[in-house]
Amino acid sequence: MFRQFMFLLFCGLSIVSMPVQAQAADPVEGRDYTVLKTPVKDAPAVVEFFSFYCPPCAAFTGRFFVSQAVDKILPPGEKVEKYHVSTMGPMGQELTEAWSVAKVLGVEEKVELPLFVATQVNRSIKTEANIRQVFIEAGVSESDYDAAKNSMAVRALTAKQQEAAKAYGVKGTPSFFVKGKYLVNNGAIQPSSEQDYGKSFADVVSALLKHQE
Repeated sequence: MFRQFMFLLFCGLSIVSMPVQAQAADPVEGRDYTVLKTPVKDAPAVVEFFSFYCPPCAAFTGRFFVSQAVDKILPPGEKVEKYHVSTMGPMGQELTEAWSVAKVLGVEEKVELPLFVATQVNRSIKTEANIRQVFIEAGVSESDYDAAKNSMAVRALTAKQQEAAKAYGVKGTPSFFVKGKYLVNNGAIQPSSEQDYGKSFADVVSALLKHQE
């Protein structure tokens, strides 16, 4: 599993060569972020849209630890709200539902990596049964999975993720939105080293959270 995941992280990524300079103290509109034409009302502080079909998303999670870094600058008790995008890949809809199951059961950390590997490395996600097997192998009981999958909570959360993707106008992944107003430009992040990418990303998010406009 580890070798497979490292292969996944280091293949096909456009952010492996990063400038060696400090991130500007104040993010610049048009360079570091863009402002949404139509802000999303009642939005969480930070929303990340991702897809299990997206190699950079896997890198953001398992190589650069972006969400984890952003979580650290949020108030106690708050975390990045992660939504799966249904429009990518042949099983996109089913994987969005799978992410809803993971969130309802509170097992996101258990199944996120295995789902990335199954989707991109093993390419074993062909049916809903394949997704179910990933959960079981990650330690989720069959009964818990089945009960969650057939629950109103999962149906509602799946619909919420899909509606959110439309509301934010998501055009690619990974996409981080701040305060329902700002879209971070991933490629503009300029850490002093690859290991600092997550922190540099979080610094931009922190600055945007403080914007008063």
